[in-house]
Amino acid sequence: MILLKNLPKVELHLHLDGSVRESTASEILGVDVSNKMQVNNCKSLSDYLSKFEIPLIVMQSKENLERISYELAVDLKKDNVIYAEIRFCPILHTKNGLSLEEVVDSVLKGLKKAEIKTNLILCMMRNFEEDENKKIIYLAKKYLNKGVVGIDLAGDESKYKTQNYERLFDLVKQNNIPFTIHAGEADDYNSVLSAIKFGTKRIGHGVKSVDSIETIQKIINENVTLEVCPTSNVDTCIVNVYKNHPIKKLYDLGVKITVNTDNNTVSNIDLTGEYEKLLLTFNFTEKDFLNFNMNAIDSAFLTNEEKEELKKIVINSYNCKENI
Repeated sequence: MILLKNLPKVELHLHLDGSVRESTASEILGVDVSNKMQVNNCKSLSDYLSKFEIPLIVMQSKENLERISYELAVDLKKDNVIYAEIRFCPILHTKNGLSLEEVVDSVLKGLKKAEIKTNLILCMMRNFEEDENKKIIYLAKKYLNKGVVGIDLAGDESKYKTQNYERLFDLVKQNNIPFTIHAGEADDYNSVLSAIKFGTKRIGHGVKSVDSIETIQKIINENVTLEVCPTSNVDTCIVNVYKNHPIKKLYDLGVKITVNTDNNTVSNIDLTGEYEKLLLTFNFTEKDFLNFNMNAIDSAFLTNEEKEELKKIVINSYNCKENI
């Protein structure tokens, strides 16, 4: 029996605004919002995204941002997550007058209060004007290796095609900022091919690549890692039922897979819960979970020294380490 709760875990794809405690939002708003921030029988991606409305209301002050970040870090530590890269879009939290720097500083302050290793990934948004996204790039550059380790492109992928953001990622590369890209989630495998063309070595979701053997081969040849979020993919209707998720097929074909939650609160899941589903549905072994975490460490936006430290923790905690 694998004690999944006890396994050290690494999370690379986790949205801050999708992981706000319902109890915290209720306390801040002075009204009970229980079950209003979680999906239940979600009918579409837009239905899923509507669950972010309450978090974005409460995440507009330095105090709230610090508190919410700290609480997420505490929740991760309870789940035996030893490293997490948490992503969010700072511009979305400036509606009440906070500067971009105040937003990032507040989130970093909250994370630093918890006894867990974390870093931030700043999200550009597909529906933003180019100048707004450039602000995110320069902000990431300013805080690079000071709590921020990378940049991402998020938003409605089917409406705003990945191929249209080449100029932004040229700027990202000019500033030597590590990056990942949401692709192959709401749009097809061509989105993944565009992301790889930009030079990314990490792709958020990427599950639609299963529809193209050419794309799968490209992912493998280019040493690209997928940040897979199975429960979220079911919640957003990308996959109809959990047992039909392509994670096992992609993994068996040789794609580097990492397992992530995407949004702890919205999808009502933590990594232990995700591992339990994967174990019951696909019969993944302890060695597979070790591989997922080693892949996550290898593709994390960290120094080699930091990666080696995490690997020691992970390897020493798995019974199957002699097979590595």
